[in-house]
This record gives sequence, structure tokens and C-alpha cells, in this order.
Amino acid sequence: MTTRNYEMMFVVGADLGEEQLDALLQRVQRYLETAQAEVFSTKSWGLRRLAYTLKGQREGRYYLAQFAAPTQTINDLDRSMRLIEEVLRHIIVQIDKVEMPESPEEPSPAEAEAPAPAVEAEAAVAEAPAPESPAVEDAETPAEA
Repeated sequence: MTTRNYEMMFVVGADLGEEQLDALLQRVQRYLETAQAEVFSTKSWGLRRLAYTLKGQREGRYYLAQFAAPTQTINDLDRSMRLIEEVLRHIIVQIDKVEMPESPEEPSPAEAEAPAPAVEAEAAVAEAPAPESPAVEDAETPAEA
């Protein structure tokens, strides 16, 4: 069996209680175990506003799971995820290598310390003296002469 690396992003409804959410995450974990997946990480991206209404929901909780699994089991995992009513959307994507992404809310320490390039450029423009241009009022026009 060929084993490949995958990422699965799924969105669940924001109206789920803590117990329901824990039960759902355990269910997804069981599906991954059934698919013979080796889970590298599972991260919560938190509650976010959806671009459009999904199953009557305006907000959802995002989760990202990275795992390695045999290619033959991915279709069954996809089908199992479609059957969970609490999951609003999901996607499973094959990836080349597993990278441990940070949550979008948590910038890396290097990004937090370094100012954005656009901000530096604006500061340089603000500090530079303005070029002097001849006043328009002082110049004589050919019609007046």
C-alpha cells in the first residue's frame, strides 16, 4: 500500500456545545484510525465568520488535521466525513511534505517583531523632503504677456 501525506480541513457549526464538540472530534479521530492514518497534528483555528451561510450557519469552528494514510482509504474517509451532519464543509488535500502551520491568529515571533515592508516604505516617504516645484501663480502664461 502506498502511504501519502494529507491535510484535512473541516468546519463544524458554532452552535455545538462543548460535549458535542468533543464527541465529534473523537468521532473524526476514530475515522482517521479506521483509515489507518498516522496523525501528525490536529489544530483548532477557532471560531470564524463564514463567507456565506452554510446549513443555516453564519459562523463555524475550523479544524486542520495533518496525517499520512494509505491512498486506498482516503475515499472511505471522505465518505465518512460527508455523513457527519455537524460538519458543514470538509476538504482532504494531498500534500508533498508535512509542515506544521501556525494558526492565522498567531503570527510567528519573527513576523511580530519585524515591521511590514509597506509600513517601512511609507515611513521613508514621510521623512523625505518634498521636492520644490515652481509656484504656478508666479509663472507668466503666454496669453498674459
